[in-house]
Amino acid sequence: MKTEINFENLKSHKDRILIRKYSEMKDSYKEELSSGNPIIYKVYIKDYGDFEEGLTVINPGVIGKEYFMTKGHRHKKVAPEIYILIKGRGKLIIQDKTTKIIDMKKYIFYHIPGTSGHRLVNIGKTPLEVLTIYGKNAGHDYSFKFKKSILKK
Repeated sequence: MKTEINFENLKSHKDRILIRKYSEMKDSYKEELSSGNPIIYKVYIKDYGDFEEGLTVINPGVIGKEYFMTKGHRHKKVAPEIYILIKGRGKLIIQDKTTKIIDMKKYIFYHIPGTSGHRLVNIGKTPLEVLTIYGKNAGHDYSFKFKKSILKK
C-alpha cells in the first residue's frame, strides 16, 4: 500500500483539529495573562490507521516573557515521533534525564525518542508550522512537567 503525506493540503483535508487556547494551558506558563483567551496553537490531524500526521501551527506571541508554545507531552507507550519544521522560527525542547533545546531548521527531520517529553516553542513573529508523524497508539501524557522554558529577551 502506498501512503502519500501532503502537508500542504493538511489544513483542508484533516480528519480532526485540536485547538488549544490559553485557558487550557495556564499551568504551562509562569505568569498569568491579564485578559483574554487567545488561541495559542492548532493541530490539524490526518489519521492513517496505524499512525497519524499532524500539522502544528503555533501563533506568535508571549505570555509574560515566555513565547507561545505547545502544551508539550510525552508518550504513554514507548513510541518515537518525527518533527519537521515547515515554516517560521521555532525551538524544540526534548527532556529526559537532561534537557535539550534545539534551534529547528527547515525540512530537517527531528527524531523524538520514545519516552522523552517534547514541546515546540514559536520564537518568531509569524506562525510556526511543524509537521509531526507518530504512532497512533503512542498515547499522550500532558501532565509531564518541563524544567526549562524559552524566554523572550
